[in-house]
Amino acid sequence: MIAMSDFYAEYLVQKTPTGADKAKTALIVVGMIVLSIVLFLFFGLLSVVPVGFLLYGGFYLLTGLSTEYEYIITNGSLDVDKVSGQRSRKRLISTDIATFTSFGKLSDAPEAPADCTTVLASDNNGGEDYYADLKHSSAGNVRLIFSPNEKIVDGVEMYLPRQVKAEYRAKYR
Repeated sequence: MIAMSDFYAEYLVQKTPTGADKAKTALIVVGMIVLSIVLFLFFGLLSVVPVGFLLYGGFYLLTGLSTEYEYIITNGSLDVDKVSGQRSRKRLISTDIATFTSFGKLSDAPEAPADCTTVLASDNNGGEDYYADLKHSSAGNVRLIFSPNEKIVDGVEMYLPRQVKAEYRAKYR
């Protein structure tokens, strides 16, 4: 058996804001403006400090709406993290690529099983998304939808189980 050399790849994807994200941004900005005006009208110069806190809170909320997804492959292990506002990181899924039962472009994906948990880690920009169906130790059947670059796709392909790799190569190579 030939030993594979160490492999590491990571890719950070910025999620494109949806209409709901834009509406939240508009609500926060309008709310900050209205509350600042109301505070100044009722309390005059005494409201400078509360308005400062209000503006800081609004800025904190606005930056928290920014979402990024990070994909990391380390020697056959795939980790997908959600980074909110560049200050909060949450692990969405961590799995061994050898547990994949299917992998390919999302446009060619079969219907997901009814008992399947979907993990969405896509940038929403309309580009070519990929899917991976897998058996997870704690979540059961999972469909991962993500937007990898070529290096991440090559890394996933390298560690796919033999049958899944053959199916992938027959379709895309």
